[in-house]
Amino acid sequence: MSRFQSVVLQSEFSKSFLVLVLLIAIPATATAGTFEVGSRSQAKLMKNKVHASQFLSRATFGPTIADIDTLAGRIGQVGVRQACSEWIDAQFLVPATEHQPLAEQMFGRDGYNGTEDGVWIQRYRYHAWWTVALQADDQLRQRLAWALSQILVTSEDGAGFNDRNTGNISNKARWLGPTNYYDTLVKGAFGNYRQLLQDVTYHPVMGVYLSHMRNRKTNGVRFPDENYAREVMQLFSIGLYELHQDGRLKTSLSGELIPTYDNETIKDLARIFTGLTFKPSDTSSTGRFFYSGYDFLYPMEMAQHEHDTESKTLFGNQTINLTDGNQEVSAALDILHAHDNIAPFVSFRLIQRLVKSNPSRGYIRRVANAFDDNGQGVKGDMKAVVKAILLDPEAWRSIRIQTQRLPDRVTVLTRGTEYSRLREPVVRYTSMLRGLEANSDDANGWAMMTPRDYDWTQEPYKSPSVFNFFLPSFQPPGELISFQPSRRIPNGDLVAPEFQQQTAVTANRLMNRYIWDLSRGGALFTASNGTVYNLRCDMTFNLDADRALVNDDNLTNKGSLTDAEWEVIQRAEAAQSDLVTLIDKYDLLFCSGTMPQDFKDDIAYVVLKETDWMIGNTGGTPQWQTRAGEFRVLTTLISILTSPFAAIEE
Repeated sequence: MSRFQSVVLQSEFSKSFLVLVLLIAIPATATAGTFEVGSRSQAKLMKNKVHASQFLSRATFGPTIADIDTLAGRIGQVGVRQACSEWIDAQFLVPATEHQPLAEQMFGRDGYNGTEDGVWIQRYRYHAWWTVALQADDQLRQRLAWALSQILVTSEDGAGFNDRNTGNISNKARWLGPTNYYDTLVKGAFGNYRQLLQDVTYHPVMGVYLSHMRNRKTNGVRFPDENYAREVMQLFSIGLYELHQDGRLKTSLSGELIPTYDNETIKDLARIFTGLTFKPSDTSSTGRFFYSGYDFLYPMEMAQHEHDTESKTLFGNQTINLTDGNQEVSAALDILHAHDNIAPFVSFRLIQRLVKSNPSRGYIRRVANAFDDNGQGVKGDMKAVVKAILLDPEAWRSIRIQTQRLPDRVTVLTRGTEYSRLREPVVRYTSMLRGLEANSDDANGWAMMTPRDYDWTQEPYKSPSVFNFFLPSFQPPGELISFQPSRRIPNGDLVAPEFQQQTAVTANRLMNRYIWDLSRGGALFTASNGTVYNLRCDMTFNLDADRALVNDDNLTNKGSLTDAEWEVIQRAEAAQSDLVTLIDKYDLLFCSGTMPQDFKDDIAYVVLKETDWMIGNTGGTPQWQTRAGEFRVLTTLISILTSPFAAIEE
């Protein structure tokens, strides 16, 4: 398609979409989604496909139709839980796909060594992340790493994280540090949470970001930095207040919340995190050991002469008094990992990131129990935790699937606010790209995508603070604050974390991004400084079969019919058209079958009505009659992808 043809198509598409928005009524409350099928066996298969879509939307960066069909087939053989358990076990065996080696391979292919000025060399960290998210086979590991990156938070905004100079040991650009940190989460996603705490604590990116790098022992009026000591407790392990195993807050006899730690614990824990420094390039003296290193790709090392060796007491009764700094750090992390709070605290946050915003007390307790004991006496086993989260009965209860006979039909019922969540923007977008099988025009097939935080205020490596893009406890203003949830919900409040970054502006930008991508049949990413580099990556959607399916659907002309009679006839024709099959496919891909039937009927009717003039129309270049399928596919996609049913995950 030429640039002129593309502009014309986008103009006509925008007009059609405006009509679509004006004519389709979005229900105020969700009603049941329906799939018409031809037999009982087809009904059973569709039910299995809905289950597969629901599961894969949580366990991956978005399912494809092939993924859904494969898992649905296995569900038909062994049942939902067993099939999904097998899928998880298979994912445990897939080798980890790391981002740093891919980023290096990418810029090496383009003739760079990673230290160049004036070429926005740091963009390769995003190219690598999006390529892995969209194409890697270890989807569960990558999805869990994305969740962990929003708990064990760092950001590229830390000092030196975009530095093009090389590290003193690796001789590689320092801007690779955040990518290396993210790979720490990737590699540790199926390991033990205790080991993750240690790897994060010793990673120099975290050391710089939360300022325990080169944290020196007390000397007169100089005291250790307390930042990491505070955040490793508050955000990474045990939280602010004591919890029951089911996530309820504990209270004292006087009804007050019970803090998990006090200021003395912060001070003593800060003293434990003294002496850590970059891996040194010169160990000839204590001063050179402490200050000679500057490399983000190697774990920090302990400079014993700067470690506080006095006795420390954590939580009022646990004393650490060792002579070796590394041993003291290990002992402190052991204490945090053994704390009663860590299981419900971490479990709640992982459930929020993978399944739903408001897990019940029972759900939290069951996952926390798996965190405490994987069945073999091991605490913190992430494989056991992720399996408990994804296979818990409550994870499936957000929808109820009914089948009926004569006519054979599958109905998907949603259960409402307590069982749902707003999809985060990054995952919504990856779901679209994976679902439409976006194919990059890059010579290696890599997704050379640039940061999209302007479009939706979320991007890997770009958390605005250590508190992530949104708070786990965020409540948007309005009815949710006064809504009285069921007693199943701990502490009596509903939360909606992702709504913290959902504003009229960000919602509009996301819709504009969808319209732009879909109107041209692919996602285009460009970056240029006008001289040295000129990036253009086109991710084309695989829509040929979909276009062909609906290109020839036709509606009755008005003739002498009244407007009311004409609409009745055309709606009946639309309900029997091939477009309905396509809508069902997109509903399954992007909404897990939850789109209400009246909404689907409206899409079919309005899209066909507004494009019927193209049928047999030999005008235009190319002829309009050859582009009806394209208009229909794209207007259908945009109406579904921007709908509440794609935005809200049930």
